[in-house]
Amino acid sequence: MRALLLVLILALASCSDRTAAPIIPSALDIGTNRTVFVGTTRGINGAGEYGIGRSKTLNLLQATVSIPPGRALGSVSDGQDRPKPDRDFVIAGLDHFPSDQSFRASLEADILAQPHDQREVTLFVHGFNNSFSDSAFRLAQLTEDLEIPGTHVTYSWPSRGNPLGYEYDQDSALFARDGLADLLRLIRSAGQPDIILVAHSMGSALVMETLRQLEIAEPGWTGRNINAVILLSPDINVDVFRSQFSRIEKAPDPFVVMVSRKDAILRVSSRLRGEKSQLGNIQNADAVADLPITVVDVTAFTDRKSGNHFVAGGSPALIQLLRRSSDLDREFLRGRPGTVLTIPGARRVRAPVRQTQTDIVTSEAR
Repeated sequence: MRALLLVLILALASCSDRTAAPIIPSALDIGTNRTVFVGTTRGINGAGEYGIGRSKTLNLLQATVSIPPGRALGSVSDGQDRPKPDRDFVIAGLDHFPSDQSFRASLEADILAQPHDQREVTLFVHGFNNSFSDSAFRLAQLTEDLEIPGTHVTYSWPSRGNPLGYEYDQDSALFARDGLADLLRLIRSAGQPDIILVAHSMGSALVMETLRQLEIAEPGWTGRNINAVILLSPDINVDVFRSQFSRIEKAPDPFVVMVSRKDAILRVSSRLRGEKSQLGNIQNADAVADLPITVVDVTAFTDRKSGNHFVAGGSPALIQLLRRSSDLDREFLRGRPGTVLTIPGARRVRAPVRQTQTDIVTSEAR
């Protein structure tokens, strides 16, 4: 009954037009502006916007996202087809690059404009039930709230942007593998920056499939080109994840999986599959304890709006803890093999030891 109620609530919330992405230049003078580079395999719809159709072409853009003043930490309000810049996230500008070369040149210029020790690219891959603007807004919110340095890119794959479009999104995630592989290669060619690959929910499955594909074509590609992988609430079957991971010749360090046993969305996903859990809501680390990954358990934190499915971006308590940790970037992005991420105010629980050690960090809000 709880699962049914959740689906009904989400369905009601999707009644307005979530595919619309109006551009409002006046928002530049109202909110805080963030530059987000975009790669998308969405097709252009009849209104001239990037909708739910699938495009064989990887379209490259640069969006200016206006973040409204006075918003609550962790919140994203988009206003859907009638946004108000003083209240909602808004696309204030959208420029299309005519070629890979022009995108690469602009991206490289942005990278070189950063301090020398921050010349890194965070590439965010959204999950199920997202529109074109959703991915840009979420990345802008994460970079603002978590104070993520460097250059920021999002990959907007053709999700239907509807909670009843789960099967469509699964097919689209498979369709989008080539586009993500092309975008990763393109980013890497722009000044050889450090790449931090962050994915949420179904986007994590897309990321793992893409890395598997790249490894089959060029063994060792991931380890040579990706500096860190962070999977947030991954909607992946554990056995499938292990199969995908086994193809990676040398995994990036760190390789982080963030989980919550209170994740209501993954609870529904698990039941639909007849499984006890997905990777993002595992009850313990036994099933992945032999893999060179770090599991971060954020069950103690709450983000009711997402059904505890995006705690890393939606829980003010967790965001504040992450922002207060001066060693967070070093631990996440430059940790030696076996490094344990310790968030201030957390207690560490060690997982069973097998061939290698996986650490669970159980964070508790104070």
